[in-house]
Amino acid sequence: MSLQDLMKSKFSQLLLSLLILLSFNGQAQVVVGEHVDAELVAEMTGVVPGQDTWVALRLDHMENWHTYWKNPGDAGRATQIDWTLPEGVTAGEIIWPTPKRIELPADLVDFGYEDEIFLQVPLSISDSFDAESLDISANAQWLECEDICIPGGATVALSLPVLAESQITQNPQWIEGFAITRASIPSSDVSFDTTFSIADGNLNLLVQATEAVFENASSIRFIPGEHRVFDYISPQEITYQLSSLQLSQGHHPRLSEAPEEITGLLLVTDNSGQQISYEITAVSAGIDASDLGFLAASASTLRSSSSASEMNLLLVFVFAMLGGMILNLMPCVFPVLSLKVLSLASNSNSSQQEKRLHGLAYTAGIISAFLILAAVLLTLQAGGALIGWGFHLQAPWFISLLIFLFFIMGLSMSGVVEFGTSIMGVGTELQEKEGYSGSFFTGILASVVASPCTAPFMGAALGFAFTQPAIIALAVFVALGLGMALPFLLISFNPALSSLLPHPGKWMLTFKQVLAFPLFATVVWLLWVLGNQTGTDGMAIVIATCVLLGLAAWLYQHRREVQSAFWRYTNALIIMLCFLITIGVVRSPLLETQSIAQVISEDASYEAYSDARLAQLRNNGQAVFVNMTASWCITCLVNEKVALNSESFKSALAEKNITYLKGDWTNNDPEITEVLRRYETSGVPLYLMFPADPTQPAEVLPQILTSNIILEAMQRI
Repeated sequence: MSLQDLMKSKFSQLLLSLLILLSFNGQAQVVVGEHVDAELVAEMTGVVPGQDTWVALRLDHMENWHTYWKNPGDAGRATQIDWTLPEGVTAGEIIWPTPKRIELPADLVDFGYEDEIFLQVPLSISDSFDAESLDISANAQWLECEDICIPGGATVALSLPVLAESQITQNPQWIEGFAITRASIPSSDVSFDTTFSIADGNLNLLVQATEAVFENASSIRFIPGEHRVFDYISPQEITYQLSSLQLSQGHHPRLSEAPEEITGLLLVTDNSGQQISYEITAVSAGIDASDLGFLAASASTLRSSSSASEMNLLLVFVFAMLGGMILNLMPCVFPVLSLKVLSLASNSNSSQQEKRLHGLAYTAGIISAFLILAAVLLTLQAGGALIGWGFHLQAPWFISLLIFLFFIMGLSMSGVVEFGTSIMGVGTELQEKEGYSGSFFTGILASVVASPCTAPFMGAALGFAFTQPAIIALAVFVALGLGMALPFLLISFNPALSSLLPHPGKWMLTFKQVLAFPLFATVVWLLWVLGNQTGTDGMAIVIATCVLLGLAAWLYQHRREVQSAFWRYTNALIIMLCFLITIGVVRSPLLETQSIAQVISEDASYEAYSDARLAQLRNNGQAVFVNMTASWCITCLVNEKVALNSESFKSALAEKNITYLKGDWTNNDPEITEVLRRYETSGVPLYLMFPADPTQPAEVLPQILTSNIILEAMQRI
C-alpha cells in the first residue's frame, strides 16, 4: 500500500470515528430541573452485541442541594431508575458511590450526593442483538433537598450505535466523570470478618480485616446500610489497630427487633487526606439480656413525647381505653351511639343473653374497624408512606362518601324518608338493623367517623403503638376499640345499668328525629373540610350531589303513589341516574387535593410551618410556638377557638416575642408527618413550645389546651 493510500485509509477511519462520536453526542439530552439536572450517559461511544457496557444517570445538583444514597438516613428517599430496554438487553442494579454524611437542623442526618454524581449501571447485551443502534430510556425518580425536600424526576434517553469492537472508544466527554465516581465506589479488595452485638442501648461492631487497612488511618467513620438501625446523630466511639476495629453507637429508638445482619461502609481517611471506603457485612454475635425486652417489643417502657420518662406498658393500654371512651363524645359518633342505646331500651323485654350478644357484636364491629384501619396504616408506613392517624380523612373522595352517608342517614332519622332494603338505604339500613348484624355495622360506622382526631390520652398510646412491632401496635388498637365500646358493653351486660334506661315510648321517635340534626351539622363540618382540601368547586359539586340524593330519596319515598307503569320505570331510572352521578362525582377531578397555600393569616398572628423556617428562627435565638392542626380535627378546632384565637394569647405572643408557626395537615404533608413521628405521636393536634435558647428542646403541651395552659407555657420559656 502506498503512503498516499495509507493516509487516505487513516483519514477515512478518523473521519468515521469523528462522525460516530458527533452522532453519539447528539443522542442524549440534559433534562434541566429546578435544582437537579439529569442526563443518561454512556462510558463508551458504542456497543457490541455479546459484550457488557456501562451507562450512568448523571445528576448535577445546584449548590447546597442533594439527593440520596440507598439508605437515605433520617429523612429522604433513595433515587430509583425504571428502565425501558429493547429485547435482549438487561440492566443491573445501581452501583452506589460512597455518599456524604449531611447534617441537617433538628439533629437529622442524611446520606447522599451533592454537586455532580454518576449513578453507574451495567448493561448486558445478548449475542443476538441485531439492531443498528441501542435505544434505551429510563424514568428516574428522586428527592431533592436543601432545607426543604421536593420530589424530583426526569425521563432520560440515550441512543448508542452498534459497532465493531475495534471502532469503540471511551467517550471523552465522560471519561473523568466515570473515573472519579468509580474511584469512590467501595473497595472489594480486602476481606472483613465482622460481627455485631447489642448491649446497654448500643450497637457494637467488631471488625477484623485480612490486611492492615487501618495502619495509616487519621479518621474512620461508619455509614449504616440499613434504615433505622443506628441512631445516626449519636456519637461513634471507635478504637482500632492495624487490622482490627471496634465501634459502638446508639441504636435507633425505633429498632424493634435484632437484625439478622448489619451492612454498611467503613470510610477510612489516611494521613494524606485520601479516603477509601470498604463495604462490610456483620453477623450477630449476641444480644445483652437487658436489651432483649426492648427488641422483642415486650418491654414495659415508653419514652414520653416531652421527656425521657418511662410509662408502664399496662398504662399505655389504659390510656388507649380512656381515649377510646372519650371518642364517644364526638358529635358525629354520639348520635350513632345514642340510637344503639335507644334500640336496647326499646327491646327491654329481650333476654339478658340477647342484650349481651348485642353488646359483643357492637364491640366486635368497633375493634374490627380499628384493626383494619391500623393494619392499612402500618402497611403503608412500612412501605415508606409518610402518613398518620386519620389519614383516610385526607382523601377528598372518602370525605365525600361520608357526607353522602350522613346526609342520607339524617334524612332517614328525621323521618323525611324511610328506607327499606334497597341499595339506597344500605348505610342507614345496616346501622338501624335490630339484629346482631346491625350492632356489628353500627360499631364499624362509629369507628370510621370517630377517627379524625386524637382524643386526650390517645396521643401517647398511638405514638407508642407506631414505634412497636405490628403485634404490639395492633394490641394497642384493640384496647382503643374496647374503650370506645365499653359504655354500650357495660349497659348490655349489667342489668342494673340497663334498668336505668328510659322506658320505650313515643318520645323515642322524637328523640331519634332530633338526633338527625347533629348528623346534618356533621355534614356541614365535612363540607368545610372538603372545601379546605379541594377548594370551593369541589365543595359546590358535592352540595349539588346532595340535592340529587335528596331528589332520589323523595322519589323513593313516593314510589308507591305512582300508578302508571311508565312513571314507575321513569322514577326508578331517575333514582339510578342520581346514584350514577354520585359515583361520577366521587371520581371527579374536582375532588383532587389542592396544595394548601402557604400564607399568613389576615391578622399576621402566624406563619406557615416549614422545617427551614423553624431552623432559621431557632438559629437566630427566637422563641417559637408550633401548632400542628387539621381542618378535620375537632379537638384542634376547639383548642383554637378556646385558647389560640384569644386576645390574651396574641398579646402574649407579642409581649414575649414568640413566633407562631402553624402546620396544616388537612391534606397529607410528609414534612408535617415527619415532625409528628419525631415527637412520637401519630396524629394532630401537636403543640410545641421552643425556647429562645436553640440548644434547649421543645416542651410538648397537652392535646387539650386552655388559655391558662398556653400562657403558663409562654411564661416558662
